[in-house]
Amino acid sequence: MVQAQKRGPLVSQMILETFTAHCDTVNNRQVFYREAVINPDSAGSTALVIFLHSAGGRGNDNLSPLGMPAVKEIYTYLNNAGLKAYMLVPQCPKTASWDGMVPQRPKPHWNGFSFHPPLMAKKERLKDKVPFVSHLRPFIDKYIALHGIDSSRIYILGASMGAAGTWKLIADNPQLFAGAMIASGVYRGKNLEGLLSTPILCTAGTEENPHEKCQKTVEEINSLHGNAVFKPLPGFRHVDACNKAFTPDNLEWLFSQIR
Repeated sequence: MVQAQKRGPLVSQMILETFTAHCDTVNNRQVFYREAVINPDSAGSTALVIFLHSAGGRGNDNLSPLGMPAVKEIYTYLNNAGLKAYMLVPQCPKTASWDGMVPQRPKPHWNGFSFHPPLMAKKERLKDKVPFVSHLRPFIDKYIALHGIDSSRIYILGASMGAAGTWKLIADNPQLFAGAMIASGVYRGKNLEGLLSTPILCTAGTEENPHEKCQKTVEEINSLHGNAVFKPLPGFRHVDACNKAFTPDNLEWLFSQIR
């Protein structure tokens, strides 16, 4: 079952037509997701690429996550590089978050007209404290079995709340992913050991809250002989840092990783 959507974010017609809407049920929970089949006739094995959206993409419309520029950037890179892959964009419901914790709000800043986000924004409370990424592992396993995915080429990417979820997903599943890209989201867990076997590329704007924490986490991973890279984005605040992180150079690094 796929729910129709009458309103939604601005999504290019190309992305809307390329990413078909689906819904699966795992752990008695519905997982809405969009799927793109990329270069199916190319030679070689098939990769699986998963992108986790930010807090603004939550819901059950199976559309809002496609409004993030990262979706188009990742798809365009894979398509232009001739990589054979399935790209999935699952959606987290409004009652939950990817890592089970309240999404962090960007630090308010003056944009010339008003403070963004509002200074008096209320702190969110989650009805569902279970990390929604806990439903993704069985979903991924089922998807791999159905589509003949190369288990050595599974990649996870996330921005903001999706970055926090990506940290948790790789920490909880240290042997699953060939590589991970994390944009502007902090790791709020304590299991650093779980992060050591996955190559990680982490970015953050120098003018946003996650910058110092992301840099420190990468340094701690490398001090324990992990494989992590931190790339600061000079002058960028949160929204721009999320939107500008997924460059061809960064994606080339990620998709060169093989487990």
